[in-house]
Amino acid sequence: MRQQLVQLGNGAHALATQILGNADDAADAVHDAFAKVLRKPDAYDASKGPLKPWFLHVVRNRCIDLIRRRRPGDVNSGDVKFEELSDPGPGPANSLEIAQRDQTLQLALANLSSEHRQIVVLRDYMDLSYAEIANVLDIAHGTVMSRLHRARLALKEELTRHG
Repeated sequence: MRQQLVQLGNGAHALATQILGNADDAADAVHDAFAKVLRKPDAYDASKGPLKPWFLHVVRNRCIDLIRRRRPGDVNSGDVKFEELSDPGPGPANSLEIAQRDQTLQLALANLSSEHRQIVVLRDYMDLSYAEIANVLDIAHGTVMSRLHRARLALKEELTRHG
């Protein structure tokens, strides 16, 4: 199980960054989630589904706990960084175009609500199924579909706005 958790680390950090808006806080949240899971390895029940969505749910809950403990003004939600999601590109010939595209995408994602960013990241970057997303976000399957649709429309609008 430890090896599987290690493989989920980058994706968990990307999700936590989207929620918390700060890479350092995200690293703390993922570390806390790892520690919690490793202290109680029996908490994961394989019969209830795959490890990935279960662990991402633990990470998301830890992020929510951290947000609840924040004082107003601790972190500006506009400071969200999306470096984990950037595609470095296949070669130097396309690097400028890819960098501009990634910058535009990062700006568009930063302008989405946290709810929309989370669902786009879980589906389009982490390739979770609708059922897995429902487990991570603790929402109904139908809500995943409608929320993802609205999030993609909002992302499209932001991308259009930024050229």
